[in-house]
Amino acid sequence: MAVTTGKVAEVMLEKAIETYESQQDLLPLVTLEEPPSGALQNAGNWIWRPVQQHAPVIVGWDLSDEETGIIEETYPAVLGTPTNDFVKVRADDMRDMRFWERRAVQSGRRQASYLNTAIATAIMNQGSLFYRSNATSGYDFVSQAQAIMNERQGLDNGRSYNINDRDMLTFGSDLAARQTLQGRPAETWANGQIGRNVAGFDLYTGSFLPNLDGGADPATTVTGDHTFGPEAGSISITGVVTNVDYRVASIIVADSSGYTVGDKIYFANAAVPVYAIGLDDKTNTGQAMTFTVVEVTDATHIKVYPKPIAVNDANLSVLEQAYANINTQILNAATVNRLNIDASNKVNLFFDKVAIEVMGGQIPAELFKTYDGMKVISESMKNGLSMYMVYDGDIATLTFRYRLFTWYGITVANPSQCGVAVSY
Repeated sequence: MAVTTGKVAEVMLEKAIETYESQQDLLPLVTLEEPPSGALQNAGNWIWRPVQQHAPVIVGWDLSDEETGIIEETYPAVLGTPTNDFVKVRADDMRDMRFWERRAVQSGRRQASYLNTAIATAIMNQGSLFYRSNATSGYDFVSQAQAIMNERQGLDNGRSYNINDRDMLTFGSDLAARQTLQGRPAETWANGQIGRNVAGFDLYTGSFLPNLDGGADPATTVTGDHTFGPEAGSISITGVVTNVDYRVASIIVADSSGYTVGDKIYFANAAVPVYAIGLDDKTNTGQAMTFTVVEVTDATHIKVYPKPIAVNDANLSVLEQAYANINTQILNAATVNRLNIDASNKVNLFFDKVAIEVMGGQIPAELFKTYDGMKVISESMKNGLSMYMVYDGDIATLTFRYRLFTWYGITVANPSQCGVAVSY
């Protein structure tokens, strides 16, 4: 029986969405946002978002002249470019519906895999938390991430941990013996979940986790004393709005040539590490504050997440010190120490739900229907993203073209609430 073009398109979209939704491993674990389309168009497909404020504690009875303002830090959330499947075939390839069902399944599978990989790579490169462990107990390995996140007093909005397949071979028997893994629904395991509330994390496994490259510590040093403070957006006297990315700091070093994006580092003044502090009580955790390299700017500058703000920096006001995340300034001649010292290692990822933001975009699908010879169908998936299929035909060549795509952007909104663990 003949198959209509419209029927082929509908079946393809349905099968692609069905496959995509069954493999959305990471998307449900992070934050999905979809701002108004008009606002995104007028802003060039990126917008500035505020982050959690911090406040000082001022002790005393008489607070005359002690009042402070409010610093509202911001970061840019970006909508990327569409991810597509674009195909052209002749009319005699349109006779078997099963052919198109198979293609749609593969297209949905690849689209979902691409999204998972993109989120995982963003966390690997931009997440600032890091540890390297030879623990053989799954609980011991995972609980190190819990200790890091708890002692830094970040918010807990739902924490997830993704373990790579090879490390699951090591940790699987230990994790399987825990009560948290019993009585799980079958559909949960189909999406890669292997446990609930293990050391405060829901555990998942995924084959899409990338490799973090590294090598011997380049052992460079910092040039000059560094002072960083929180910055809010401002409006100039000419009315120009200036926003500041709260996450990033530029560090001057003697030689940046040994570093690459994604390197995990810490700083040490006279062999003493610069320590992380609790964001609420400003207590020294006794653990080195870790950073991730997000840009090698030139021969003597690297950019890192997060911005290091020292609680003892005399250049900062009481309000600015409320945003501190390290116990002391990074000083001249401080060493830069790389932590990812393996040539290459498959990562495990841990993160809080609000640390990662996926921003969805929509096209004005109805307008496409007015274009000559072009049809469009779309559907909102359970994960909140929309999938589109635009198709047309050519009477001269008897060919059919379709473009199936989704549109989103990935932003690491809080690099201090996500990171990487590797085993050795």
